[in-house]
Amino acid sequence: MPAGSAISAASRPSRSRSRRRLVGVVCVIAALSVLGLGLGFARWAGRAAAADQRAEPVTPTATTTVTRGDISTARTISGTLGYGATRVITGSGNGVITWLPAAGTTITRGQRVYAVNDQAVPLFYGRIPLFRDLDTRGTVGRDVRMVFNNLRALGYAVGGQPSPGTAVTTDAPAGAPSPAAPTDKVPTITQPHPPSKVITRTVHDGEAVLTAALITAIKAWQRHLELPASGELTVGSVLVLPAAVRVSALSAQVGAPASGELLSATSTSKVITALADQSEAAAVDNGDHATVALSDGTTAPATVTSVGTALQTPDGGDPSNPKLTITLVLDQPSKLKLVDSADLQVSFAAQTHKQVLTVPISALLALQEGGYALQTPAGALIAVKTGIFADGQVEVSGTGVDEGMTVVTTS
Repeated sequence: MPAGSAISAASRPSRSRSRRRLVGVVCVIAALSVLGLGLGFARWAGRAAAADQRAEPVTPTATTTVTRGDISTARTISGTLGYGATRVITGSGNGVITWLPAAGTTITRGQRVYAVNDQAVPLFYGRIPLFRDLDTRGTVGRDVRMVFNNLRALGYAVGGQPSPGTAVTTDAPAGAPSPAAPTDKVPTITQPHPPSKVITRTVHDGEAVLTAALITAIKAWQRHLELPASGELTVGSVLVLPAAVRVSALSAQVGAPASGELLSATSTSKVITALADQSEAAAVDNGDHATVALSDGTTAPATVTSVGTALQTPDGGDPSNPKLTITLVLDQPSKLKLVDSADLQVSFAAQTHKQVLTVPISALLALQEGGYALQTPAGALIAVKTGIFADGQVEVSGTGVDEGMTVVTTS
């Protein structure tokens, strides 16, 4: 047993040394593992950093140019697209209506507006109506000029006319006195027709003379319309209006008396009607330009054709705030070719600065100390003073700000 104990005792140092060697190997392996992990992490981190550096986008600087031009503020009012004011057409004389046009019909010079007793009443253009019968050669007047102009425009040979200042003689019947009343004691005596009375008239500007050539033209025109070719025109035989019309509605029907309201008509051209306050209308003149916002989101230029002088209260409006009517036409009517009526927004220039420097509002840089500046692509700031703001643009001025220079913008 002592021997066995000695072996046992002798073997302990050997086991201790083996254990130390094992611990040392484990430590070396651990150290190498840590070193490897460190190197791997460093390599991975480096790659990630390089990847991040390559992935970082370079944002270009947006720029714009300083331009020179007009800039205007605007005031906007509501408008309506239509055919303008409605005119009521009334017949005259005795008879019965035998024909009427359909609503929506366009009637031009020489075309019939309605018919009385199956005789057409055509349209003539003019400012003065046919206020008397034209049945005497040598008659002078503006109504004769109206007939002359229309027949000439329709292609009839109307001949020449005396110059203004020419004296013209007209044979006018003096009128026969009434015959003596018949009695049982005094026989009836027929008085002879008295001779014609000669009247001398001077032709003035805007007048014409009912000449033989004009009477012949009237007869030719009457034959063309299948009317009695008398060469005479009677009150109510033609309807005189300033221009062509579009029938908007009928007020009568066939068989009605000819002397009442027959129909309503408007202009043939589409117009925009806007109702404005007196102060707004006072700043608008004929020929002024405006911008109309259309229903499809686009805009179209328009021109003012008239500014009304009669105050009116819109339906449902405030009676204490009457409006004036401003009428406009589109510069490009084809923009609304397929639209007959619509509500629109009309913008008028309220204040205009001509030939000033402007930039997009997004180019303005607010300064901490107050005011604004423009920034050059190199980063320099140029202080500016601002003027009118309109339509995304702003008027700018300042030392160093010139037309064509490039500045930074946010968009």
